Amino acid sequence: MISSERIAHVGITVADMNRALTFLAKLGFELQARITPFDPQAVEGITRVPGAIVRELAYVVLDGFQFELLEYAQPERSKIQRRVCDTGYFHFALQVDDISAVQAQLDADDPPYTVRQGPASGQKATYIYGPDGLTVELIEKRKDDHAHHDRR
Repeated sequence: MISSERIAHVGITVADMNRALTFLAKLGFELQARITPFDPQAVEGITRVPGAIVRELAYVVLDGFQFELLEYAQPERSKIQRRVCDTGYFHFALQVDDISAVQAQLDADDPPYTVRQGPASGQKATYIYGPDGLTVELIEKRKDDHAHHDRR
């Protein structure tokens, strides 16, 4: 087994840093830093993508979880739109108290799905599709789940 101390961050490539930061701020992420890379060869050296240059990177954090956002200057990026069912597609999930209120903040009005069977029965969930493929699953636990945890 590989020895590691902790996950440092999860990196996400975005097309427009300001748009991505605005979206994540609505979800409660706090901006830690915005950085213009200082070593022009670093990205190409690390990624092994010829000519890769990052215009800007940023770190955002929520609940101790850190994302690194990267906006590339070059090379030209693929315009292929991937779907959530495609291999390698990435999403993260946020547990929220009021899924409808969060959806209203994000101008997302598709009704959440209420799970009908299994261990998550009664839970509400929905995907929010943000800019650049930033996909967020919102989860609202059953109201009695909170009470059940409080009694333990």
